[in-house]
Amino acid sequence: MLAQLSRYGLCAAVALAGVANQRRYRMATTWLPHVAMNSFALLLPELLRIVPRPRRPHELVAAGLATLDALVCENPRYIGYIAPLSAGYLLSHPDFNIYKGAWAELKLAGLGLDAVPHGATAFALATLSGDTIEQFAQQLPAGSPSSELVAWWAKRPVLFGAVVVALATLAWEAGEYRIHLHELAQRGDASQINMQWSAADTVADLAANALGCGAAAVWRQARA
Repeated sequence: MLAQLSRYGLCAAVALAGVANQRRYRMATTWLPHVAMNSFALLLPELLRIVPRPRRPHELVAAGLATLDALVCENPRYIGYIAPLSAGYLLSHPDFNIYKGAWAELKLAGLGLDAVPHGATAFALATLSGDTIEQFAQQLPAGSPSSELVAWWAKRPVLFGAVVVALATLAWEAGEYRIHLHELAQRGDASQINMQWSAADTVADLAANALGCGAAAVWRQARA
């Protein structure tokens, strides 16, 4: 129950941050994609429970649904996988934005405060990805045509998590760049937009994500 209430609380906080960003910047890009993505992740257990299940699903679908049940619906620790993503958006609130202004100027070894949510999200995503492939391998029938490939990845959860984080990072950074250009075209002044971007920031984000991914590998090894 506590985990469920925590998810609902985070969902409400994300919505409030979205409202604040919309009021401050008057642009949908400052809130719509973030609120939609976070709401989906935070409410995924409820969504999975109400979606009709196929009566005779393909073995891959059945294994996928069983994996989601185990890691999302029946796992009170699911919030740990997604909380860093939500925290990253909450810290873009106009009243305490760590991505621009004075807070963004604070640096340690070339990394700003935003390295914390970036690294934490990479850690969580790498951990979730590794746990997912391991659970999926357990759910997939041994005679499945895909079982050999899945088993190969399941024996290498750290590598699998790193690949997922790398792909997610590529998509995320490309999205940030496009949104930055879109907002800048509308306002013409970087101080008047929410999405900040620079080559140096991108390099720092990549470093933070790599550190988070490395920490996930160490943590997985420690709990093995």
